[in-house]
Amino acid sequence: MNVPRVYALGNAPLVHLMCHELASLSFQPKVPEVVLLLQDQKKLNRFLENESKVEIQRNNGGFDGVKQYMASCSPPKFASGEIARIDNLIIGENNPRSFIDSIKKYTESIDCDTNLLLLNPNMGVRDMLRKNIWHEQESLPNLFMGITNLEDVCRTAEFTIQFPGFHEALQVCSVPKTHMGYSYEQDVRTTEKLSTTNSLSRLLKSVNKEETGSAMGVVSRPYGDLLLYRYEELIVRSCVAPISVMYGQQAHDLQASDSLTKMIRTLVAEFTYTIKATDKFIPLIPHSKGALDQHRLFSTVSRHFKKTKYRDFRRPTINDINLSNGFFALKARKLNIRSPLNDTIMACAKAKLQLARKSELDYRYL
Repeated sequence: MNVPRVYALGNAPLVHLMCHELASLSFQPKVPEVVLLLQDQKKLNRFLENESKVEIQRNNGGFDGVKQYMASCSPPKFASGEIARIDNLIIGENNPRSFIDSIKKYTESIDCDTNLLLLNPNMGVRDMLRKNIWHEQESLPNLFMGITNLEDVCRTAEFTIQFPGFHEALQVCSVPKTHMGYSYEQDVRTTEKLSTTNSLSRLLKSVNKEETGSAMGVVSRPYGDLLLYRYEELIVRSCVAPISVMYGQQAHDLQASDSLTKMIRTLVAEFTYTIKATDKFIPLIPHSKGALDQHRLFSTVSRHFKKTKYRDFRRPTINDINLSNGFFALKARKLNIRSPLNDTIMACAKAKLQLARKSELDYRYL
């Protein structure tokens, strides 16, 4: 079997977990057709000193997988020195700017036929790629998006990844190059067609057919369905993050405060209005009315706050606020949409975090 080669780029631990899934497929050769693109020569040297291996561990034990990979720190080249094309590239980073910076190094190897899978990208990454790298729509590669809620995947050592002991699917969709003329029916047909005709899609589909021993499966979804799912997640984060900064775990019971309840309902209303006003194609997606129903979203946010009462509380960062509330603020600003509460609470939350950071660094507070 001719196994397509996949290149993997980025610092997110999820990248190495995905590489393990692909490298564990039964039809892979002894040295899998998976190439790690490392940050620089120093990291490549450390990888080689580690016998070119990456170890995957389950948090609660019971699984310990080690795979050996090919690796590089520069774009692939032919023996003649000519830059070679990358057919399949997986990238996972921790913020939009890192996505852009990482990809820029390999743009000469990427063309409109390259399959580019973005793992857990932040909202708006596609527009940033258009703005900073591929200015023409025709030059965009075949974009795919892979989303998973697999939490607590962490790097315990430079080339060792730990993951939770439960199964979580990576939801993958093909990202259209434009929303103009969007059709949900065509979206569904494209998803079905790619699963049999696209080399990366076929490879990802194989992950579900074999037992690799780790925590991830792959599910192909229409873009519209996954977009609604992502918007719900973003609305929840955009309510929870600033409120958690302002009130901490005291906010776990929204019903205890009429003012807080009203605040959340207003935020949800601002977010859903912004989505509908800026993404005109949203009504074409089945179930979009239910997905963006304000009462349902308020209940979802309320349940999320209650969960924080029973688990370790992590204070959001300024970056968290920028990636959630900042996304909606920028989206609204483009069409001169007013979202006063989001603007206000975002500014207050960021100010409180800045003051807290200053007090931690100021010797007078030590």
